[in-house]
Amino acid sequence: MSARVTAIKHQTERRAKRSAWRTVRGLLLLVLLGEVGTAMWRSPALCVRQVVVEGIALTRPEQVVREMRIGDGDSWVFLPTSRIAHRIQRLPTVAEAVISRGMPGKVTMRVFERQPVALLLTSNGGYWVDERGVPFWKTEQAKGLPTIRVDTPLPVVLGRAVRNKPVQTALEILHRYVPEYQLPVAQIVVDREGNLCLNMREGLPLVKIGDSTGLPQKMMRTAELWTQPQIVQQAEYLDVSCVDKPVWKPREKGKGAL
Repeated sequence: MSARVTAIKHQTERRAKRSAWRTVRGLLLLVLLGEVGTAMWRSPALCVRQVVVEGIALTRPEQVVREMRIGDGDSWVFLPTSRIAHRIQRLPTVAEAVISRGMPGKVTMRVFERQPVALLLTSNGGYWVDERGVPFWKTEQAKGLPTIRVDTPLPVVLGRAVRNKPVQTALEILHRYVPEYQLPVAQIVVDREGNLCLNMREGLPLVKIGDSTGLPQKMMRTAELWTQPQIVQQAEYLDVSCVDKPVWKPREKGKGAL
């Protein structure tokens, strides 16, 4: 029995020694990795030396550089690319940003700017807005874009979507129904009651839509009426605000039921 006890004791001591060695080896490995990481972090050979920004037209380069916050000596290896891209996307003109590492020391920032679908005209000025209703550029120039004119005071913050329902309805008309039905809309006017009026190009009759209730049916009715040249040529305006009983006003006088 004593020999067996002695053997078991020796086995236990050997296991304890192996366990201690594994612990020491693991600690040494962690220290080594830490030293390597520190060397890579501080190595001049692996610092960011060149930043290339692509895809900007409205966004100023200094805005991008400021939001990137890449300083002298920052590590190219440990650069927080996703965090930097998120900061760039906070700029009003930026829809998406993608940052990538190229050759050692080189960083490329690809910017995808917002695309305007309309010029929003308010009492505080004009703004380009994208299809989501985000105003991102203050300007009075339409550059061939349809306009949305709002006759009531409207708070606008660059980079934040306009939450006004009539404005969102106007954008839906421009983004969805105008291409679908090939309607020659030049301007959408939102009056003080939130009713919408479509002003057409080339002196064609305007179309009164009313509010956003039943918008798909109203736009379908407008498209149907627009295929009838005898009405379009004679009408001063069409009114589909009551979609079941649309009316039109002749250019001379009176009002006709459709």
